[in-house]
Amino acid sequence: MNKGIILIDADDTSITVTWCEIGKPSSSHPTKYTLQYRPATSANDNGIDSGGQLTYQSLSTELTTNTARKRNLTGAGHGFFFRVSATTKSQNRVDKSAMDYMGHAHRRPFTVLTMMEQSQRMPPPVAKIDSSVASSQPNSYVAHISWQASAEPLLVGYKLQMRESNGTSSWSTVANCLSGTEVRKKNLTSSSGYMFRVRPVLQGETGGSEENLVASVNEGGNVIPYSSASDVVGARSSSKSSSSSSSGSEGLLRLFKRLPDNKLLAKGGMKSVSLTEAFNKVDLVFFYASAHWCGPCRRFTPQLIKFYNDAKAMYAKAPGRTTKIEVVFISADHDVNGFRSYYASMPWLAVPFDADTREILLSWMKVKGIPQLMCLDGRTGKVYETNGVGRALDLARFSRYIGRDKSSIR
Repeated sequence: MNKGIILIDADDTSITVTWCEIGKPSSSHPTKYTLQYRPATSANDNGIDSGGQLTYQSLSTELTTNTARKRNLTGAGHGFFFRVSATTKSQNRVDKSAMDYMGHAHRRPFTVLTMMEQSQRMPPPVAKIDSSVASSQPNSYVAHISWQASAEPLLVGYKLQMRESNGTSSWSTVANCLSGTEVRKKNLTSSSGYMFRVRPVLQGETGGSEENLVASVNEGGNVIPYSSASDVVGARSSSKSSSSSSSGSEGLLRLFKRLPDNKLLAKGGMKSVSLTEAFNKVDLVFFYASAHWCGPCRRFTPQLIKFYNDAKAMYAKAPGRTTKIEVVFISADHDVNGFRSYYASMPWLAVPFDADTREILLSWMKVKGIPQLMCLDGRTGKVYETNGVGRALDLARFSRYIGRDKSSIR
C-alpha cells in the first residue's frame, strides 16, 4: 500500500497519477484537491523543496477525484514531480507551503516515454467479467483478459500486470511469461475494480527491473514498455449511479466513459449535476466542441446560446408538446484557464476539463475542426448530425429527427 502519489500510466506526452483520499469526503461534501507539478531539475533531484525555491504549477485546484492526467509534457529529460493537497479557500494556492503536500508527493520523478518507446507499446488489453466461470472464493468474481498478439520477431511470451483501481495500490505482476494472448484472473474481490496492462517478453532482454516501475512504465534496459491500462473491470456502481436506467437514456450515458463521479458541470462551472439528472426526459442532446482561442467559435457561440435559451423557454411553456434539448460543451482549449473563462459565458452543461472523458469524446466525435455541433438522440445516443454548424439552428428541423415536429408551440 502506498500513501503517496502513484504512477498509473505514461506515454510520450502525458502522465496519469493517482493518490489516496485525503480527509473524510462524503457524497454531499467531496474533498477537492489541488494537484501541482514541476520538472525535475537534475538527476539528483529527489522532489524535496523545503526552502520553497522551486516553482510548482497547478494543474487543477478543484479536482473531486483522486486521479488526474497531465498532458503536453515535453522538454524535461529528468522527469516530473507531482504533489497534491486538499484544496483550501485560497484561489491561487500561493499561501501553501511545501509542508501542505508532505506525505502526498513522491521522491522519484515520473518519466514520459520517448517517441520510439511509445511506438513499441502494445495496445491496451481488454478486460471483462467472465460470468461463465465460477470463482472459488465467496463474493468474488473472475476477469477475462485478452490482448492482441505482438509482431515482435524475438517474442517469447507476455508479461501481465494488474492493479486495484484505488489511490493506494501499485502495479503487481500476474504472470512473467504467458504463452497465449488471454488469461482468466480468479478470486477478485475489490469493489473498486481492477485494471491490467501487458508487454511482450523478448529473447535476450537485459537491464530491466521492476523497481523502475515506481517512476516509469518501462522496466529499463532493452525491455519494451508496458501497454496503457485496460478499462477498469469489476467496479461496483453506487446505488445512485445504478438507478440511471430510470432516465431512459442508457445509450447516451454509455458515451461518458471515465467521467468523474458521473457528473457534468453546470451554470458556468458553479455547480455540477449527475448524468441521470442532466438527461432526464431530454429528447435531443448537442455535443459542442469549441475553444476560446477559436475566432469562428466565438462568433458561433452567441448564436447557439440564443437557440438554447429559446428552446428552453418554449419547453417551459409547453413541456408536453415541445422538444426538450440539452447542450454539452466539450472543450478543445489548451489549458484549464481558457476553458474556465470561456465556459463561464455558457448556459449549458460541460465535461470537466481535467476528465479523460473530454478527450475520449473529442476522439469519438472525430473532431478535425471547430466549432462542431453534433446532434444526438437523448435516449439512444444515435447520431443525427455530425456537425450542424453552417446550417440553420432550427428546432423544427432537429425535432423531425425524432419523428415529430413539436417546435411550433408558442
